[in-house]
Amino acid sequence: MAKRTMMVVLFFLCLTQVIAQTTQKIKLDVRKASLSQVLLDLKETYGLQFAFDNDLLSQYSVSVNRSFQSENEALLYLLRNLPLDLEKSGEVFLIIPRKPNEPKASFTQISGQVLEAKTYEPLPYSYILINRRSIQSDQQGNFNYIASADSSYNLQISHLGYFIYDTIVNQSLNRRFFLTPRIESIKEVQIISNPIEKSTLIGDRAGRMKINHQIAPILPGHGDNSVFNLLRLMPGILAAGEQSNDLLIWGAYESHSKIQFDGFTVFGLKNFNDNISVVNPFMVKNIEVMKGGYEARYGGRVGGIVDIEGKDGTLLKPTFSFVINSTTLNSMLLVPLSKRSSIMGAYRQTYYQLYSPTSINLFEKEITRGKGVFWRLWTNRLEDREVVPDFVFRDANLKYSFKGDKGSRFALSLYAGGDQFSYDAGGQAGQVFFSRTEKEKNKQLGGSMQFSRHWSDNSITHLLLSYSAFEQKSFEQDTSNSVHKFIQDINRVINTDNAVDEVTLKAEHTLSFNDGHKLILGAGTENNHVKLLRNWNNKVAMDVNSNSSRVFVFGQDELPLGEMLDIKTGLRIVYAGDLNEMFFEPRISGSLTPSEGFKVNASWGLYNQFLSKTSVVDSSANMAYFWINADKNNISVLSAEHKVVGVSFNKDGLTVSAEAYFKTTDGLNRYFVGTKRIEEGYYSGDARAKGLDIFVKKEYKRHMAWISYTLSKTEEHFPFYLNDVYKLAPHHQKHELKFAGVFNYKSFYFSANYIYGSGFARFSFETEEGTNANQPYKRLDTSLVYKFKPGNVRAEAGISILNVFNTNNIKYANIVGTTVDDISLVGIYADAVPFTPALFFKIEL
Repeated sequence: MAKRTMMVVLFFLCLTQVIAQTTQKIKLDVRKASLSQVLLDLKETYGLQFAFDNDLLSQYSVSVNRSFQSENEALLYLLRNLPLDLEKSGEVFLIIPRKPNEPKASFTQISGQVLEAKTYEPLPYSYILINRRSIQSDQQGNFNYIASADSSYNLQISHLGYFIYDTIVNQSLNRRFFLTPRIESIKEVQIISNPIEKSTLIGDRAGRMKINHQIAPILPGHGDNSVFNLLRLMPGILAAGEQSNDLLIWGAYESHSKIQFDGFTVFGLKNFNDNISVVNPFMVKNIEVMKGGYEARYGGRVGGIVDIEGKDGTLLKPTFSFVINSTTLNSMLLVPLSKRSSIMGAYRQTYYQLYSPTSINLFEKEITRGKGVFWRLWTNRLEDREVVPDFVFRDANLKYSFKGDKGSRFALSLYAGGDQFSYDAGGQAGQVFFSRTEKEKNKQLGGSMQFSRHWSDNSITHLLLSYSAFEQKSFEQDTSNSVHKFIQDINRVINTDNAVDEVTLKAEHTLSFNDGHKLILGAGTENNHVKLLRNWNNKVAMDVNSNSSRVFVFGQDELPLGEMLDIKTGLRIVYAGDLNEMFFEPRISGSLTPSEGFKVNASWGLYNQFLSKTSVVDSSANMAYFWINADKNNISVLSAEHKVVGVSFNKDGLTVSAEAYFKTTDGLNRYFVGTKRIEEGYYSGDARAKGLDIFVKKEYKRHMAWISYTLSKTEEHFPFYLNDVYKLAPHHQKHELKFAGVFNYKSFYFSANYIYGSGFARFSFETEEGTNANQPYKRLDTSLVYKFKPGNVRAEAGISILNVFNTNNIKYANIVGTTVDDISLVGIYADAVPFTPALFFKIEL
């Protein structure tokens, strides 16, 4: 009996000790404070853990001045008169809305729109995680998720460059969710232990990556090229050679990849020495890159897609931004017109001669019969000539946005830009005096109207009407005069006018079903008109005036299978009226998530392209590109097959991704002016590309760094090859290694990037240093940016050093040959970016 009594006493003593250890007295002294803030204070003071909807609890004000014997007692007192319930899961207190006394719903519907808290800008393609089920918002930030009714859901919303929104939901809702941007320049921003999506999202889907453009201005560059400068640092996008007229993605040729801004196609303007990009960085809100294997919603290209969404403006107060750098002036004005509408405009222009005098390298090609072809520098006959190119660039954007009820939206976006470039070069090669004149004028116009509507069943309809036009006029003149009369003088004059436009009308409707199941249906029409007139020595060499009209429909089914597997299947059907032919483009992709942060992705698809650039090769082996439509006679429809597989790991600021691809492309077009061996006319060929992208990124506190490596091989085959084999394509680059890093200390940002490329096989001549021009591409850039806030003005100042070691690199698209006699050729090429300091200053009012 005594033992039993002793055991009971010990049991109660232990129980009392446990209770004493698991409860603590709570002191509350607040007056008319928001409930969410009171809970945050409890978290900081007593170490309690909570999960609640911050927006919901911020609506309730509480006042209390008393002590409580336990956390549970204190929380119940705070919630006593509010329509809220308290639950506990482990050590976490869940505060959820009180369920009404009505029959339990058979499903829960969570829908809404993701917006930026500061400007109410919709955040397109944000990632939403609901109880481990990942979905993505549309281009207007709208999303809809239907699930079997459960007790509660953990909702996380993330977007690159913004604090993650994390809350608990226990019933159906439809509202707007506001994400707070990460703004380092404002010291008053309060950071409450929320993680941040910083730089780049890679590995979530096969062949797809999302880029945070907000880090672009602090990377080295001129400022106006920050969008493309950031793109070229990504894996799979060619950076070596400083290709400026187009993006070459995963072995694709010029024009095979599409850049679209606010829904209209950007055909491109000149971007000499990588200083200016055709997209104004002031206007950019979101960048999605689809390198290959993308879904049925996208079409018209056999390469990649770069989808850039522009800002909508602000509904709060007028804002003016201005930046001056070493080459251009850039300005933007945002003005709210009402509580629902706004207008914004941007303008930039070169303000002085873009280039200082530049040394043009001259070299002579000599043909030795029976020993092949080689390039040799005549150092005693050729001298560097200083050439001052004339260059002018200007463009403007204008956008009106209106936001209606229940997430509806209308936007009108307009763009106009143009540039002019010209130079004269000359010298003496052997016994011949020669000169070359080149002039080029480009003009780009674009516009789009977009309308989105939310329906009562939370389905979404999106309408797009877009127009884009591009025109390029060029003039080339080569003249050679012999010192001795027995050598005939050669004169060559080429005039080219190439114009293309595109009109697109598209309707897309999205339906949502249970557990993230989604069906997207769409239809539309597209028309391209092309004009190409090329005169050679006052004789018409090419004269094309054609239309290409197409009608397309597509369906895309996004089906989650459990919590680990997502399958996306689709079919795009295109009818080309001018060809009277139907094209079927099936697509399928899948993502497997075997564990947290780890993903396996794969995709396959067929793709067709009806408008592309054909390459024209003259007798001097110069290659020029012109837009042209596919037809029944000379120009084939491009067709491609994409196969992509990859794995990725993303957790705690570390991202590791590896992605392999294999692509085949049929219907390549090349026009030869004619040589002794190759007859004049169009030739059709095919290409194949394979490669591996590896990407490693680490984010630590306010710093980040990434490294990417691409191993690739791109080959082509044409019927005029002497041997029936595949040869390396002109843009083939076997190895490309890139590094970028950003270090942040208070208001200072130091960044650097390095690019290494193994070189282009097409450049087999020798430079004035005697080194082979098939040399590796090497370039190191650095930058220092300081952000400060004098009064109510936000300001930034910075300096970039481009090509720190002044490496003599070769530009991919800047080689021109001019014939000086019947066996020799003089080549002229402009250097890539040399050692260049670049300054900028930016203010925002």
